[in-house]
Amino acid sequence: MEHQIDTRRLKIEVDENYDFLQRNLSNLIPRQTGRYALLKSREIVSFYDRPGDAYRDGLRRFPDGIFSIQEVTDEALDLGFFSYAGT
Repeated sequence: MEHQIDTRRLKIEVDENYDFLQRNLSNLIPRQTGRYALLKSREIVSFYDRPGDAYRDGLRRFPDGIFSIQEVTDEALDLGFFSYAGT
């Protein structure tokens, strides 16, 4: 049976991780620009060159699906697929 994700917890996780990344963005650019950060509990777990790699590692590390993936960029971010990749 597939594990059900707590969507309320996931939304809170994504929102908090997004805020954390935005507040720390200046420390990451230009070193990590264009890469994808896997975040959990307002901490960066690791960086990846491809979003799929970040997603697979996120599922491996956090089987409850409560994590987020954000692209490191200085452009305005859309809270779309990558932010909600754990859904």
